[in-house]
Amino acid sequence: MFNDLRIKKSAHSASRLPAGRFILTLGIFIAFTACGGATTDTSTSTSAAPLLEVSNAKVRGLLPDRNMTAAYFTLKNNRPAAITLNGAKSASAGKVEMHTVEMVAEQMRMRPLSEVLIESGQSAMFVSGGHHLMLFDVADIQASMAITLQFTDGTELPVEFSKVDIAGGGH
Repeated sequence: MFNDLRIKKSAHSASRLPAGRFILTLGIFIAFTACGGATTDTSTSTSAAPLLEVSNAKVRGLLPDRNMTAAYFTLKNNRPAAITLNGAKSASAGKVEMHTVEMVAEQMRMRPLSEVLIESGQSAMFVSGGHHLMLFDVADIQASMAITLQFTDGTELPVEFSKVDIAGGGH
């Protein structure tokens, strides 16, 4: 009796997968889609934070008869490892340098800064009176300026810096 049931198949049921194979295939499909697959890029996910996050990006407007200015921002490293910022560039400036301000013989002095290490989960602040970007040979700044941050691992991060008009000199 059982042998007869296994032998008798209709044309309709012949195209179906056996139940065990179907369940196995379904399980693999669910596991693969639940994990997101091997090629999922979490940096583009709307729920995940970007790997490198820039906030408060501001560039000072040019003072009359001047062609250099300063830019400020906060950079947060959401990567699992440290990253090193080692420069910046802009099509709107002839040269961009990283600088810092430090106390030397009871005077505040500006000096070039070759790199800034940002540990995983930490932020680096570029502010007036501390680390900042100096932009040289700037012809004009409209409402904003594009500046690309450069890292030792070859990563480049384009950032739009909003123009702010601030009276006075200071860095």
